[in-house]
Amino acid sequence: MKHALIPIIALIALPAAVRAAPAPDPMAAFYGNTATIAVPSGYYFAKRYIDPDGTWREPRGSDVVRGVWKIEGGQVCSWQTEPAVHNVRHYCYPVTAHKVGETWTTTDPDTGNEVIQTIEPGRN
Repeated sequence: MKHALIPIIALIALPAAVRAAPAPDPMAAFYGNTATIAVPSGYYFAKRYIDPDGTWREPRGSDVVRGVWKIEGGQVCSWQTEPAVHNVRHYCYPVTAHKVGETWTTTDPDTGNEVIQTIEPGRN
């Protein structure tokens, strides 16, 4: 009789295990790759390296700009930490999973300018 209960217990436990599975990370395609950020009307272009620990960096000549990011309220928000800035600005966009090679556009929340973003393979 003991052995007959094992399959029933396994079936009861299965839905709990399925519910406990973590949701896919919408930022996963960025890790180990290069995000390019271009604002054509603002003459801005950057290559950003986004890491799963919530940090990012942008090489700028011999300098490196660093910052942090996090997902909050359905948006991914990032801001610069180094070099320190007087009025820290959080840039937030709807969090959407993207794929390597994909290009999409958003709008700069401050200026209204078009922002073109791409995930390029590898760190270049």
